[in-house]
Amino acid sequence: MENLNLKKLQDVWSKILKDRDAKRAMRRLKRDGFGISQRRLQNHTLQHPNWAFYIAAIPLLPNRPSRTRAYSHAALRKHRSLVALLQQRAKEIADPSCDVSIMSVTDYPVGEISGLGKRLAETAAFLEQLLSWNWYIRDRNPRNALIAELRWIIRERTGRPHDSELGVLIDAAFRAAGVNEGFYIDATTLDRIEKREKEGRVKATRRLRSLLNRISPSKSDIN
Repeated sequence: MENLNLKKLQDVWSKILKDRDAKRAMRRLKRDGFGISQRRLQNHTLQHPNWAFYIAAIPLLPNRPSRTRAYSHAALRKHRSLVALLQQRAKEIADPSCDVSIMSVTDYPVGEISGLGKRLAETAAFLEQLLSWNWYIRDRNPRNALIAELRWIIRERTGRPHDSELGVLIDAAFRAAGVNEGFYIDATTLDRIEKREKEGRVKATRRLRSLLNRISPSKSDIN
């Protein structure tokens, strides 16, 4: 979201506000408990986006396939010697009978070397922990993830998904972004998008558990 152009977002939202069907859809949503701010988007919305920001962002987000990647800590064994090296350097710096000088491209003040031992020890401890992790990374479809979240929130706030109104707003957003034919999504498609997002989260959790149980059963405690 942080890569979105605020000026483009503001332009899209201002055009949505002028769309008669979009305004009617927002009135119905507000009546049923899901109010959408109609003020002009400001800079702070990039850090604290509101629902207007989300709607304007839909046509500007990439529609890329979801993908998953798994990484085993076993593949990082070759880097574990670095932990031992950092620990050894930390001990040497901490030894009062050991003189330490550092030569590098940038000068490291002698007065700061004494404090370097603690940093090395902390870095070694964190690196040792990092190298024990098994990673499971899921890249979601940004556009569909946002649509699914909007649909879920609308249903939570109003008691039903309001697919007709959400579809109108999405269509208005695409037309405001320059897609002349619009991009209307019907209730069946919206339902499928949300279900895929939920299923993706469940599958990700299951695959991560399976990965940990297969690679390192003793470290398979998942919250």
